[in-house]
Amino acid sequence: MSKFKLPDDLYNFQREDLNKLLSNEENWLLLSEMGTGKTPIALGLSTNYNKTLIVCPNTLRYEWARQISDWMGIEAAISRKSAYRKLDPLFNDMLGGPSCPFFVINYEAFRTARHLDILTKYPFDLIIMDEAHKLRNPSTKMTRGMFSFLKSKLGTRILILTGSPIINNPADLFTLLCIVKPDEYNLGFRNSFIKEYCYYYFGRYGLHVVGSRNLDKLREETADYTIRRTKKDVLQELPDKYYRKVLLEMDKKQRTVYEMMENDLNILLDSGEPLWAPSVLAQLTRLRQLNTAPVIIGVDAPSVKTDFLMSLIEDSDKKIVIYSCFETYIEYIDKLIKAPHILLTGKVPVDKRISEVARFQNDENVRYALGTIQTMGEGITLTAASDVVLIDRWWNPAICEQAVDRLHRVGQKNAVQVIIPVCSDSIDSSLDKILEEKKKYSSEYLGDNEIIKETIEDLRSSRR
Repeated sequence: MSKFKLPDDLYNFQREDLNKLLSNEENWLLLSEMGTGKTPIALGLSTNYNKTLIVCPNTLRYEWARQISDWMGIEAAISRKSAYRKLDPLFNDMLGGPSCPFFVINYEAFRTARHLDILTKYPFDLIIMDEAHKLRNPSTKMTRGMFSFLKSKLGTRILILTGSPIINNPADLFTLLCIVKPDEYNLGFRNSFIKEYCYYYFGRYGLHVVGSRNLDKLREETADYTIRRTKKDVLQELPDKYYRKVLLEMDKKQRTVYEMMENDLNILLDSGEPLWAPSVLAQLTRLRQLNTAPVIIGVDAPSVKTDFLMSLIEDSDKKIVIYSCFETYIEYIDKLIKAPHILLTGKVPVDKRISEVARFQNDENVRYALGTIQTMGEGITLTAASDVVLIDRWWNPAICEQAVDRLHRVGQKNAVQVIIPVCSDSIDSSLDKILEEKKKYSSEYLGDNEIIKETIEDLRSSRR
């Protein structure tokens, strides 16, 4: 048994779900909706085990490490981004170095034979798969690699986490059932499963799924090892507005250009430029833009926040409101998001804004509202959604709260979840600390200038 103990401050429903998992040694599907707190339940289960492997999307590796640190007070070992040194933290443990009960790795690692060779030799006794719907396609190299790995771990406890077990149709669920119940489900019988639970036809390239059926039967068939909560189910226990900060790690290329700009800012300040010089403020703005998405200022480098956002959109079937301070970023993701959505920036005429908001509020097919905090953050109602993403934040906490309260107002029937992606070791961390501090005081007395000044000073001090 692990010597680490989960704190007692779980909601009643989380404690109830954890007790279900602890009451037996079976594999389970924890399919609760995003925002209902699956992570602490999974960590609670891990206290019964010595070596836990956590598999998650690449963008969430550092967030899992943060959650482990926050909940359990220990540091997790995290796979590296380097293709050749990805598993170095695991070697330290295998060769007699400091032992760690958690190893966090991304799904893509299972595509590589040399990674599989090492992982199969390590004595994990619990495997947690977060956002496991990433494995829904059995023909991908990643899914095939995962099944190859699991053959070496027969008898190892498995917990599947996903709030979106069925992205398109029940066939998406089949690979997860094969993982948690290998004695009952086999990949070779996937077509039989599809014929039972899907509408389909045979076309030129084989079987095509076009809809779902017999879902009540499927729910009954899997009920003994499935937990599913929605925010509506647990609304009485959830606060009416709660925050989920997600810690992200920049890609090497994004980190390089970001640090070059940060060094340029420090050189400017070291030269004697005052904090309010136009050149300093311009550099600070570019630093924030590089942190959000380098492409919006013409730099060819990936954006971990955009990767996280697109993954979030893919994984959720709910309406989502997305804010940024930068109009260029909103216009950028407007081109990336293919599902029906609305766009509200300063370029959109006022009369059109009203009709666009009505579309979002009344049309179930319009899934996303994209807008700048300055334009979409005041004077409108967006209660058709209960999830809001602050890709980046305004300097003043009152402005951010005002934007969030477009959802958190009369007419809202759900608890509002505020999702804040934060890049590690960046201006996000400085701004986060200062905004939290400023919330202690009355926001009407806080000016942006004061917060900007303290953010610059914090950035400098953190690099000394």
